[in-house]
Amino acid sequence: MTEQIIPSDDVLLKAVQDTLVISTTDLQGVITYANDLFCKLTGYSREELIGKPHNLVRHPAVAKEVYKDMWDTIQAGKIWTGIIPNVGKGGVVYVVDTTVQPIFDAAGKITGYISVRRVINDLMENFDAVELSKEIFDEYYDK
Repeated sequence: MTEQIIPSDDVLLKAVQDTLVISTTDLQGVITYANDLFCKLTGYSREELIGKPHNLVRHPAVAKEVYKDMWDTIQAGKIWTGIIPNVGKGGVVYVVDTTVQPIFDAAGKITGYISVRRVINDLMENFDAVELSKEIFDEYYDK
């Protein structure tokens, strides 16, 4: 039997930081943290992002109802997920598989929000693979 080798927290954190777009906001949606990948992807410096509303990267084509649902969900203390196109500096468009969840203090009070996103532009270019996966998913769960 092969022994499990558990990576160090540093190795795990580096993998997360290198592959996921991460930001935090205060309760009003003002950016309080942006990782390097967020800055690189959007073309904004960290200084340009911190203190600005997160809707700075909102694509205008996304319906306001999507964001209302997100806010209603996270303000209720739940996790929200969705696939969202965003826009960076200069108009660059990127699509992200997004998870937003509340950050709680020790007393259980929501103190802010964290958004963890995976860029899925590659999936937009390989729709056949997405379509096949959806068919398999639907076939399994529609039983």
